[in-house]
Amino acid sequence: MSKYPTDPEIRAEILQLRTELGKGNKGVADALQIEGVCVTFLSKYINDKLDRQVPNFEGRFRDTLKSLRERIAFGSEIFETSVTRRFRNACDLVRRTGDFGLITSPAGNGKTSGIHAYCYDNPSAVRITLNATTRAANKLESLVFASIDTQSWKSNSPRFDHLAARFREVSRLLIIDNAQRLDSSGRQWAADFHDAADCPVMLVGNPEAVEAWQLIDQQRSRIGLCNNYELEDDELPACAKRVARQYSDAATADEIEDLTAIIASHEGRLRAVKKTVVLAQELRAASPKLKADPRAALRAAHSRLLRDYALPVD
Repeated sequence: MSKYPTDPEIRAEILQLRTELGKGNKGVADALQIEGVCVTFLSKYINDKLDRQVPNFEGRFRDTLKSLRERIAFGSEIFETSVTRRFRNACDLVRRTGDFGLITSPAGNGKTSGIHAYCYDNPSAVRITLNATTRAANKLESLVFASIDTQSWKSNSPRFDHLAARFREVSRLLIIDNAQRLDSSGRQWAADFHDAADCPVMLVGNPEAVEAWQLIDQQRSRIGLCNNYELEDDELPACAKRVARQYSDAATADEIEDLTAIIASHEGRLRAVKKTVVLAQELRAASPKLKADPRAALRAAHSRLLRDYALPVD
């Protein structure tokens, strides 16, 4: 009989995670990256024969599981670029130093891929993505609250205090994507949370995010590491081809290689490549003529999108 109680739902989740990862207990332990969790611990937990505790294992497991599931979903789309590499290094530095960082990059250079690449290797990191409706402090707090396991929260206690306590105990990195969307109250919440939780925070956004943080001296002084990352010119053709292969096939990517390289060299970078290739494939599916001519399909797709340049004609 187990000396310490185990949660049957988590036992089932561990077994399911083994299936999803295609690995045994060692693979699960390596993926979880929770201090004190090893092959022996997982084996005893699964078999309800636990003879030692890992502090707050259940809560930390549920938090990490969300990141792991996302990691599995996006893993096939991630490939290494100068942006993902530099972003990973910046996140590691912010995490180690407990800093409050701000990384920016123009649209399409791979910010989101950089985040996924980092979370792929560090599933304990918490990532939230802002949109037009989640600019203010209360909305930001709700997103962070929804990103972790909340079973231990008591509704009569402030959510902010609960979140600060949860992040403080494991010092996990909080990544806030689309940080340029934050209004002044949202920026202040992020800064105050960093102080209260004593946890590292990485803001990621478009270059205009820097201007917003510079408006108020108290907020500007919170920023530590601050860099802007863009894809290097010599890697654009290969990156564009990788994206084309993901959203078409190897033969198509080879045939349109020069055209996707041109698209990647303009505004929108790899995001523009993806949108064009995806639309081109739809046009090919609807037209027998375009199906046999991927270059014509790509040009047709390009002409239907909001672009200020034309692709060269063969």
